Formats: sequence, structure tokens, C-alpha cells
Amino acid sequence: MAGIAGLRRPDGATSRPGRGPVRLGAALLAVVIVAVAARCAIDSSGSQPEAKVQAAVAATLAARTAAVAAHNKAAYLATDVDGTFKAADAQVFDNLTTLPLDSWTVTLAAGQSTARKLDSARLYQVTESYEVSGVDYKPVTDTRYLTFVERGDRWLLSSGSDGAAAGLHSDTQIWDQGAVSVVHGSRSLVLGLGGEQRLKPFADLADHAATKAASVWGAAGWKGTVVVVVPVTQAQVETLLNSAPGSLTGVVAITAGEGGQALTAAPASRVLVNPDAFNGEAPDAWQFFFDHELTHVATRAWTTPAVPLWLSEGAADYTGYLSSSISIDRRFEELASAVSKDGWRPQELPTTDDFAGSGDSVSRTYQISNLACAVIAQKYGQAKLVAFYKAVGTDPAGTADPVDHAFRTVLDTTTADFTAKWRAFVLNEARTVTAILAKKHP
Repeated sequence: MAGIAGLRRPDGATSRPGRGPVRLGAALLAVVIVAVAARCAIDSSGSQPEAKVQAAVAATLAARTAAVAAHNKAAYLATDVDGTFKAADAQVFDNLTTLPLDSWTVTLAAGQSTARKLDSARLYQVTESYEVSGVDYKPVTDTRYLTFVERGDRWLLSSGSDGAAAGLHSDTQIWDQGAVSVVHGSRSLVLGLGGEQRLKPFADLADHAATKAASVWGAAGWKGTVVVVVPVTQAQVETLLNSAPGSLTGVVAITAGEGGQALTAAPASRVLVNPDAFNGEAPDAWQFFFDHELTHVATRAWTTPAVPLWLSEGAADYTGYLSSSISIDRRFEELASAVSKDGWRPQELPTTDDFAGSGDSVSRTYQISNLACAVIAQKYGQAKLVAFYKAVGTDPAGTADPVDHAFRTVLDTTTADFTAKWRAFVLNEARTVTAILAKKHP
């Protein structure tokens, strides 16, 4: 996945970023075996010509695709050799046929002239493609490295992990990690582990957040429904995102683009919950996290590289705090401390580098970004904040400074004038919070 938008805790303690069977049209059921390169060299062991092996492998993958479409578990498992891989693959089949998919296919990746040879086995790069019904914008593709062995006149699957030894790491999906349950909300689809009872509260949070995000941000190229992925451990989330172990410590929720693309251009958006961090949060903050992440989903079509992080993250926090029960002193405690105790003063609107790292300084960066969006909403109206965001994100290529251009055309001001107003607003909020904290803790 790419295009990740992570969310830290609002208290600043840590900062970082079946609805039925698979429904396939007749055209998808008529699986076309991918043409392979006409390479007929015979390897030194005297095995079959490479083109013939690839044709057999492609036929196995085609049978696998058709079996999922037909919900034929026996036919699916007939593409595996007996053993531990087949046993685990049975769970994958059950998961795939539980998910509300418009399509699921698996084919040899294009452009392979030969395979890696593992003794008598062959390791091929394979492309998996799928589309969640009613949610995804187009099919999502990922990469797998699968091992095939010859059995009679067929080449069957024997492993999905052999590529790791050669540095070839397969992408992982939630259906690879255990028994998947599916919970349908009014505006959400929750895919996760641990059973429906565990997942239902996440659907409720996501439904509320989706409704709120739509009311503030409108359509913005979003279908109005969100897929939420809920593993049972942080390590599983890191595997799904191809992230280093421990890299998501303290990250409660993440919005990511599927298919290795930036969020704006991704074929699908996912909100992933890190249960290790989520479970450590106060219950009144849970809705905030979902409201924040659904803002990223709702504004996906506008969140181009022209949009600075202070605007995208500030807008998400702004939405998250609307009608929130989280008190102002909890929202801005790090900011107030920096101003009152350290003499810190805001200078320029936050840069990308200001969001790097962790701790109080990054929490303060989120807080002053939130206040930048709050200034726009309070002074010009919430509709102008939405229009400003859209103008920045959709500014024609070649504009020297899309942010300043939007300040001038949407808000009838300049970056310099707005920054001066924002500085004063930040300091006023910091002083207000300092006074509240002084009364609470004399």
C-alpha cells in the first residue's frame, strides 16, 4: 500500500502518522489463460520446455480463479499439492468466498520469460486482482511469489513463501492472516479477524464517521462507503502495509491507498486499525480517530501532491473534533505547554519535515495545523474551508504556488496575511488552554 495517512493520539502521548457470494459476470467466468513467451530452451535437468511449464501453470491459475467464482472448494484445493500449504489455503478459499467481491483473479505476471528453479519446483511471480463490490473504484492488484511442482500432467501450488529467501516478498491481504469475518454497516464494510462480535463496534464508528465526513466534504470522488480492515495485532497491520516491525507503534489508525499507489490515484482506499494502539485509547477518542480517517477517504480525489500536510492533516483533525466531547485542554495541551513553559511561538505554517518523528513536537504540529483550518472555518465559513482544500488540490499543473493561489482566489487574502492571523489565533488558543489547565491543576 502507499499514500498512507497515519493518525497519532489526540492526547499527544504518541504521535505518528457476507453480503452474498462472489458475483462474477459471464465474461469473467470465461477465464483467458495469459499468453506466455515462446521460450523453449530446455534446462540442464532435461525438464519440460519453459513455455510448456508456463502454460500448465497458467492453466492451474485459471482453474483456481474459476473455482473461487463458482464457490467450488474441491476444485480450488485440487490446484494445491497435499501438505501444510493446502491446509492453510483452505482457509484462504473460505475467506475469499465470504467477501463481497465483484471479481477475483490470479494470473502469471506479464513479461516472465522463465522461472526461478528450486530443485524440481518452479517459483513464479503471480498477479492477484480483486474488487470489493460497491466500494472500490477499480480492481486492486497485488504481487505474489508462488511455488509450483509437477504432478503428472499438471503443475500445482506447493508454497507461497519460498520467494522470501531470495528477497521476493509477496503482498499480504487480510484473508491471508486467519479466519476473516465481514460486518456490513450502513456506510461501511469491516473486514477483520476475531469474529463478528469484535468487529461490529468498528462498523458503528465508521458509519458515523462516513456520514459526518460526507456532510462536511461532500462527494469529492468518494463512493460514500468505506472498507475498514481490523487485524488482531500491530504486527499484522505492519505486514499488510509492508512496514518494518515496530514502525507503527502508537499509530491508532491509518488510511492507505491499495495497489501500491498514492491515495488520490489508488484503485481503492482502506482504513486500517492498529488494535495495539487503539485499545489503549480512551473510548471518547475512538470516534475522533474514525472521523479523522474518513476525512482522508472523503477528500481522496483532492489530496494531490499540491496539498500540504498542514492542510490535509489539519482538515482531518478539524472534522474529527467537530461535535467531539474531547475537551479543548486535551486537544491542545502540548501546544499550551510549549507556549507557556518553553516560550515557543508559531512562525510559518508547518512543513512536511515538521510532521516527522514523534513526541510532543509532532503533536504540536498537528494541533497548529488543526487551528489553521479552524481559522478558515471560523473567519470565512466551513464551506470556504472545503472550497479552499479543493482549490489547492485541483489547481492546474504549473501553478507556482497552489496554496497562495487558493488563498487569493477563494479567501481573498494572501499566505502572508493569513499566516499573521493564524499566529495570533494559535497564541490565543494556547493561552486559553493554559488558563484552563491552571484551574484544573493549581
